[in-house]
Amino acid sequence: MTDSLAAWYGRFPEGWWGYHWTAPRPMSVVEIIRSGSIDARLMATLWAVVARRRSVMLASEPPMAGKTTTLSALVDFLPPGTTGVFLRGWWQDDSWVDELGADSAYMLINEMSDHLPIYVWGRNARGALILAGKGYGLGATMHADSLDEAVACLRSELGATDADLAGLTIYLQFSAYRTPAGMYRRCEEAWHLRLDDAGCLAPVRLAAIEGERSPILTGAQRFPAPPTLATDGGRAHRPFVHDSDAYAVLAASLGLEADALEAELLHRSAFLTGLGERGICDPAAVAYALADYPSDSSPDSSPDSSLDSSQGATS
Repeated sequence: MTDSLAAWYGRFPEGWWGYHWTAPRPMSVVEIIRSGSIDARLMATLWAVVARRRSVMLASEPPMAGKTTTLSALVDFLPPGTTGVFLRGWWQDDSWVDELGADSAYMLINEMSDHLPIYVWGRNARGALILAGKGYGLGATMHADSLDEAVACLRSELGATDADLAGLTIYLQFSAYRTPAGMYRRCEEAWHLRLDDAGCLAPVRLAAIEGERSPILTGAQRFPAPPTLATDGGRAHRPFVHDSDAYAVLAASLGLEADALEAELLHRSAFLTGLGERGICDPAAVAYALADYPSDSSPDSSPDSSLDSSQGATS
């Protein structure tokens, strides 16, 4: 392992990669785009959101969908001076809030579930959602087959309110399964969560895979590997269709005009695409390149490849 890659791994605490005996091979945001899991525009959207320390939730029903791999790559989008607060377990310790404000802290949860002791659930998960609703940034993953299922779970199991859920600015729905032709992994829907004028949760779908989503895979998270289907139905090659009206809603939530957000996304997307074209793909090289992203193209400041870390709550 190169020193630069070792440093990249070193940003994450023990247990971040879950039950794996060895840490999976990391992927950069450029590699994720090239894999077809997330397109350049959606990745640029995630960049615009995370660069403002807004929250993201990545969900899939089966394991091995690439949720943690993607979340780990998104850390490169955080602005300089950000302190990563890695939460784990059920026990809540929010003493770090006395030292870190929403303008510097970003909570990171490798999985929000009760499947393993190192995963975040109970009061700790509830507290993270409350903080997200108050404006603290949160990057997390969970098991769910749809936005409706995820919302129902967080409401019923954790008592999340509409305000808490609206703190999760972006929700991504992944699907993963095996086919005779190989493994299928893809983000199939992207949603923006926000409150309407009445204070009720009113999600808008930013983008979705063309045509129908993959079959519902209820209970697949209980298997050690994704289930096997006869075919992916051509979904690996279907375009990801973006809704301009929904992006205008997201722009308003970010305090931008629709045209301003569109220009920002085009610039960020072109930058990411350019990295791939120049062969800058591995995680350490991409992290370094993102640190040089022009500061005048970012709302506040340029992303930095460094991340100060704090353990936060521990199991």
